[in-house]
Amino acid sequence: MITVQDVLSAPTLRLTSMSGTAGVGNPITAAHVSELTRPRDWLQGGELLMTVGLMLPTTESGCRDYVRDCVAGGVAALCLGLGHGLPYQAPPAPLVAAAREFGVPLLIAPDSVPFIAITKWIFSRIAEEEKRALEDAIELSYQLTAVAAGPSPLSGLLDKWRSVSGSLCAVLDASGGVVQLSDGVDAAFLQDAQDQVGRYTTRAKGWTAFGGAGRRELELHPVRIDNPLAFVVLERSADSALRHASNVLVSLLSLELERRHVAGEPERQRRAAALAQLLRPGLRRERAHQIAAGIGLSRDPLQIAVVRSTPEAVADLTVRIGSVLPDSVLRQRNSDIEIAHPEVAGLADLLSGVAEGCAIGIGALVPVDALAVSAMQARSLVAVSARLGRAVDAKEGETVQLLLRLGSADVLSGFSTAVLAPLDQLEPRERVELQRTLEEWLRANGAWDPAAAALSVHRNTVRNRIDKIAALTGRNLDQADDRMELWLALKARAVTPSTDEPD
Repeated sequence: MITVQDVLSAPTLRLTSMSGTAGVGNPITAAHVSELTRPRDWLQGGELLMTVGLMLPTTESGCRDYVRDCVAGGVAALCLGLGHGLPYQAPPAPLVAAAREFGVPLLIAPDSVPFIAITKWIFSRIAEEEKRALEDAIELSYQLTAVAAGPSPLSGLLDKWRSVSGSLCAVLDASGGVVQLSDGVDAAFLQDAQDQVGRYTTRAKGWTAFGGAGRRELELHPVRIDNPLAFVVLERSADSALRHASNVLVSLLSLELERRHVAGEPERQRRAAALAQLLRPGLRRERAHQIAAGIGLSRDPLQIAVVRSTPEAVADLTVRIGSVLPDSVLRQRNSDIEIAHPEVAGLADLLSGVAEGCAIGIGALVPVDALAVSAMQARSLVAVSARLGRAVDAKEGETVQLLLRLGSADVLSGFSTAVLAPLDQLEPRERVELQRTLEEWLRANGAWDPAAAALSVHRNTVRNRIDKIAALTGRNLDQADDRMELWLALKARAVTPSTDEPD
């Protein structure tokens, strides 16, 4: 990095400062000549802006406006050329005062030093620094590559990076779980990294930088852009050599993570084959426990979830689900991913987050020898999930309502009205009273005492109301078909209510 002080110290340039030591540490990224009185829009920041003052305002307010505009453009320093045939043979006092007021270095170039000499010196030094940074990056890349070929590439690469750069680095899996951390990673760093992994989307299309506002700036590099296998998170460095070498570090870490994934493929295939055996109906309990223990499914009960993906995304999605559910056993079946897992809280939400937009069916928890039943449930619920637009779990209590939601509102409303129309003609209070009685009586499977207790009335009151309902609807409530029709009508109305409650 070249600073204003470096330019002042160059013996061939013989520049002097009219503003003391203010701003001498400012980095210079380029040299630029301009006679504009408002150069801000032509600057990118970090320039040594040179002028002979051809259009320079001569008043105090004019010089203040000029310097203020230069500061807004991000100049590192101003340089005024003096000498024979030029507008100024000595620096104008208003300009010197304005530079001191805004803390901008004001350099003076003597007549014998043309601006082109300053420009060549600055760009020559920049080129030398870039060459040196590239050489340092190449040397560091050699060192990192040698470590990657060693016995412990993942931990070795992070340790080496920490020792040469002083920067922190973390390798996280697709769900934000820790794979490897460099020394010194604290809770705040890890939390920032995991938060970004959680917010990562494929729309980023590569690495992203985050931080700022008083926080360290970090970089998030996905291993694979779509459905990432893992993430590399490291502190962003201002050093050019380290920036070049960090790309090599990320590449080497990515290769190691991919190698590990490929190396684990035979084991994943073995576990998938064992799961296929467990999903066969009629498996003896002893044999089922033997197979399950061989693939780490020793806990009982278990459940099956099925995620329906696309042929293009199923392989990568399987990897992500495996990262999120490390205790699971997975099997690809065409475009479906079958997952065997012990009970886990929030499984539907977890899978919905990883497999966004996919249909998801989740079977019931069953003993290991009954996994075929859970799988049958999960597979059948995938189609329901696709219709409802959410994950569907077999343990959901309102199965009838779940199925009713698959029908259109008009059909459901028409069915419930057709069945319950005789009750709808009653006064609102009596109608609601009879419907509640009917629902509680059906829920109690036609038992008088439990229904009466739920309604806080005498059993004879329940009997009288049920007799009235039978008379009004023309249903024989001793028949299962008539009971089921009334029950479905009540549930359909709960899904699509169309009548008013009493005051």
